Amino acid sequence: MNSNRGNKMEYNGSMRIVQIIFWIASGIVIIGGVFLMLPSLIFPFFALISPKIPEPEITYGEFPFRIEYELDGQINIIEDTVIAEFNGCEFSAGSMKRERRWRSRLASGREDLPFGDDLGIYFSRGSAQYYMGKNVQSMSLKPHIALRNLEEGFKREVDFILGESGYIRTVLNFGEAQEVLTQYGITLINWEISEPIVNNFGD
Repeated sequence: MNSNRGNKMEYNGSMRIVQIIFWIASGIVIIGGVFLMLPSLIFPFFALISPKIPEPEITYGEFPFRIEYELDGQINIIEDTVIAEFNGCEFSAGSMKRERRWRSRLASGREDLPFGDDLGIYFSRGSAQYYMGKNVQSMSLKPHIALRNLEEGFKREVDFILGESGYIRTVLNFGEAQEVLTQYGITLINWEISEPIVNNFGD
């Protein structure tokens, strides 16, 4: 009889341990789920209470550009117009505040503006916010020449902005750009790129 009572106590003790482990595991799962769901719960709240920001005074602009270069003894021209537009304000999860959105396209409908065929050299038109008067720091948002060597897997940037230095990417002035492009058989003769406008953001 004492043996049965001892077995029963041992069984009850084991069950209690199992229950404790179960509740601890359940608590960990619940807490983990709450932490996983927390961003999705907080995001709408901050989006709701985040103060609105004014629209820019100028919301649309057209910026023509013309680049002249020589390749294989022939004069070539890259010519188009950047159309830049304000695209509303949205709450950003990264900055946890409202930010202005922009979009740009080329009037011709093209995406790439290559120098010649299969050279891996392109004119990158720059971003809408750059043209529309937003002070941008990233060189990739400004007009530049992009050199892409797909075999070696690198991308080098040749920026049109004089006297600036970039972080990580190489920024070159006109003379250096000519020197680099010469290595690819390209003579950069001239470019005419529209300057960004002066805009009022009401900040």
